Amino acid sequence: MKLLARVVLVACLILTLAAPALSQDDVVLRIMHWSPSMSSESEWWNAVLDGFLEMRPGVTIENNFVPFPQYLPTLESMIAGEELPDVFFGHVKAAELGRGSLSVNYSEVMDEEFLSQFYEGPTRQFTFDGQVYAIPWTAQMFGIFVNPAIMDELGLEPAETWDDLIAMAPTINDAGYIPVAWGNSAMNVCPDFVLPIITQFGGDVWALDDLSDPDVSWDSEPVVQALALLQDLAMNNVFMPGINGVSEAQGAQIFYQGRSAMFYGGSWYPGIIINEAPEELAANYYVAKNPALTADDIHWSGNGSGEGWVTKANSDNTELALELVNYLMSPEIYSQHITETQNMPSMEAGLEFVENEIVREMTSWLTTDGANHILFGQGSWDGISGVCASILDGSITPEDGAAEIQANVLAARAR
Repeated sequence: MKLLARVVLVACLILTLAAPALSQDDVVLRIMHWSPSMSSESEWWNAVLDGFLEMRPGVTIENNFVPFPQYLPTLESMIAGEELPDVFFGHVKAAELGRGSLSVNYSEVMDEEFLSQFYEGPTRQFTFDGQVYAIPWTAQMFGIFVNPAIMDELGLEPAETWDDLIAMAPTINDAGYIPVAWGNSAMNVCPDFVLPIITQFGGDVWALDDLSDPDVSWDSEPVVQALALLQDLAMNNVFMPGINGVSEAQGAQIFYQGRSAMFYGGSWYPGIIINEAPEELAANYYVAKNPALTADDIHWSGNGSGEGWVTKANSDNTELALELVNYLMSPEIYSQHITETQNMPSMEAGLEFVENEIVREMTSWLTTDGANHILFGQGSWDGISGVCASILDGSITPEDGAAEIQANVLAARAR
């Protein structure tokens, strides 16, 4: 195989696995993430961290796992209290932290050979004004997970278009099933769902997030059309009733329990389905691309990376923290990460270690069907997530929703 190139850090920050042990004096490195596979109960992750500590005597690592629904509020509190961890997932705050010089600009401390190895979507997710503020630990892609037993029972195939999906909804509902399960209680899944639809209608989500071009605005036709399609899907009972009160995990459980024909989710779910779904479903489910506007259109879906390592800047621990990131992205450790988790790799060289055929299939969509679905601009995420939930419960029209997003984003940036 072609080994992943190591990160090259300036100021003599290169760390090789053969480096001699260096002594540290009671240094505590704090890391924070939302990945259950990297909790304190994870044997492989503990072994990875212990491997770093063997090379850095005197260092202690505080491994802080925060469940995803609580992660962003926790991170926001840390930002406000000026208590950022040393290495952490940046969530939607990556751009804000980087532009505020609170986190390291990796393009200044890593070589181009390394940075160019990542898939474009994950790299683009954390690049702002040419500056890279997070290193993608994984990639992600969304799709429709299908229960073949239900679909075969009803004589149905996965929808090629959104109109097809709406048309089959009565058949599925009349049989006592939910067409497509997912949950939006944390208001994070609906943007994942609708932002790629804006791309389907010709919108530029990157430009909308940036909102610096006077010819681009949230109250534009592609946004209105995407919200109108979301409204149609909700009104035609494609989703479950009360979806804003259903958590993402509950939506998955509805699919596992055989109560829905399909499930909308990301590429991390194959690893979860193996452990949580009944054996028959886990052995027979498959994945389909998101529907498109027409059968000949691109099946745009959210790609990129949510799990990006950010390093706190201007700290006594910054150099050591960068060494930890370097170590985590080394060939030996990164291959172990992908082998153990079967997550979608953020770079092509990691694909060799993916055994799950569904993850491999979804990885192949990254460069053909990938669209932006995570927003970093000030006010963008709150603006779209709130309106998205209102569209789902029918409390706002698409036109008013698009106008509200634009107004809220402008208000947030005027503060």
